[in-house]
Amino acid sequence: MNPLNFSIAPAAEGFEWLRSSMRIFRSQWLRYTSIAALFLLIMQIASVISGGLLFVFLKPVLSVGFLAAAWHHERGELPEARHLFAGFKSNLKALLPLGGVYLLGVLIAATIGLLASGIALEDIVAADGQPKLDPVTQLRFMLVTLALTLPVTAALWFAPALIVFSDATFFQALATSCRACLSNWLAMLVYSLTIFLLLLVVAACVSPMLYVSKNAALMVMMVIAVPLTAVLMISDYVSYRRVFHRDENIARSV
Repeated sequence: MNPLNFSIAPAAEGFEWLRSSMRIFRSQWLRYTSIAALFLLIMQIASVISGGLLFVFLKPVLSVGFLAAAWHHERGELPEARHLFAGFKSNLKALLPLGGVYLLGVLIAATIGLLASGIALEDIVAADGQPKLDPVTQLRFMLVTLALTLPVTAALWFAPALIVFSDATFFQALATSCRACLSNWLAMLVYSLTIFLLLLVVAACVSPMLYVSKNAALMVMMVIAVPLTAVLMISDYVSYRRVFHRDENIARSV
């Protein structure tokens, strides 16, 4: 099977992607949690020292680490912290520009959103940090910007996996990822809604703690964020396997 060919997943499988990633996480939860904690620590340091710019370029490279960990785990090996740095050894020249695509796409989308809403950048937030715009105008800006970032998100969704596992070029990965997402939009929608509901449940569980202690609530959120990050990153691999290697049989260890 040509690795750049893809299958059309049924809509309900979007839920299965997340459920499978939870099952994989549970089977080696301590290792995946450790990898996720290291990932978040590196991303936080990168964000602090570069104002977020290094974060943007490093994220697709380190995200490949979770793909590599899940790939090895699926084949009977243990996920390890060293897998997090697999992207630095796998076509780094193609992975790094993915961050630039995301950054450029968001900037273009935000600019068009500002123009479509008839507002200037300084109008969004006042000097004291309080919103200056009415809720309708803010909502219009957010919706336009979000709609315009969807194609960028689609182009980047499977691109890291295609570069690492399928040896796709930079442009091949972007084009194929975009086509695969558009063809599987129903499954992607179910997957996104499932994640949204999961986050609502997490928020509902943590919110009451805000009335008791904001510091305690923040600590709980930080603790939850680590395994949640692991599950979501593993789900990237699961969705890639189900879409691009649906008929490939592997002796599963999880």
